[in-house]
Amino acid sequence: MTTFTIDTPRGPVAGIESGEGPALVLVAGLGSSRRIWGDLPGVLGRRFTVLAIDNRGIGGSRSGHHFSLADAALDVLAAVDGRGIHHFALLGASMGGAIALATALQAPHRVRCLVLASCAARLSGHGRRSLELLRTLLRHLPPERVGSALMTLAFAPPFAQRFPGFVDEAARLYGLDPDDLPGATDQVERLLVGWDLRPQLAELEVPALVLRGERDPIVAPEDTAELAATLPAAELVSVPSAAHSVLAEGGGAVLDRVLGFLAEHAS
Repeated sequence: MTTFTIDTPRGPVAGIESGEGPALVLVAGLGSSRRIWGDLPGVLGRRFTVLAIDNRGIGGSRSGHHFSLADAALDVLAAVDGRGIHHFALLGASMGGAIALATALQAPHRVRCLVLASCAARLSGHGRRSLELLRTLLRHLPPERVGSALMTLAFAPPFAQRFPGFVDEAARLYGLDPDDLPGATDQVERLLVGWDLRPQLAELEVPALVLRGERDPIVAPEDTAELAATLPAAELVSVPSAAHSVLAEGGGAVLDRVLGFLAEHAS
């Protein structure tokens, strides 16, 4: 595993690279550093060259410009350029899915395919309320308690009851570094301005696998379905028992679906 930092006009972009094979970039959600992926880079690294980056304002990408989806996409492109990669696939979760979409819109001929988990093409009314809730948590909870509080929304109760150790580890990985609090707050405030990628996405022919948990309280399942319906080359996979962490809650069946999709399209 190689740790890297790329200097850009917007500030540094930090990440890790591991594995071997076609390139795959992991883009995390709001307030999350690359740590949030846990063991997934190692699993995917058996088949792919995996890059996992810190989004603007977080971790090794802490300093620099304010957050925006457009600049976050430029950060992704700076990371792959800095690692000598031209074509790549993207896997984004939650806000990371929106960043992946913005990246594909900026460089459609470089992006082989998209895996988009628990995300939306626009800020809906439900999405706004979710962001306002997260802003309240960031304002009033100690940073180290934010991860634990969000686990109530991240995992459906049956999964949390079956795998309490996994949920505890996810809470630890999401636990906010106090130095990342300004960056996470900035992400929330900038996203609350609103976004709507639907007009551009209607022309994006990149193959996409869209994953949604039907019990997701953060990104409405209807918003994720709308995203899949907007993309011309998208397949929607719904997991009835999953909440926001559909990649984890879907277990081996979802992982196999993701791996099969990437094997077909990422090369």
